[in-house]
Amino acid sequence: MTLIAQAVLFMLGIALSIRMIAALYAILDLWYAIGAEYPRVLRGILGWGAVIAAISWSLSPSLRTAFLSGALAFLLYYLSLYLLRYPALRALQRRSRR
Repeated sequence: MTLIAQAVLFMLGIALSIRMIAALYAILDLWYAIGAEYPRVLRGILGWGAVIAAISWSLSPSLRTAFLSGALAFLLYYLSLYLLRYPALRALQRRSRR
């Protein structure tokens, strides 16, 4: 049962990491109207941050590790896409010039 719970919490960590990144993107998405939309942006960031904190605080250490590992794994995956994007785009540009 513990292995299944850890797998489920790992996937939940991934899902909540996605939601948190989306909430952070609301800053960019709503920048044109940030003066009027900042409460919505802050609610999203603080809300998802509070959900992540509450879940991780309420779990036992082994389950907390699985949950936070999922969240961190997706964050690292997401950030790695930026590291890979620009070299890949440069290679494609070089190939299209030939």
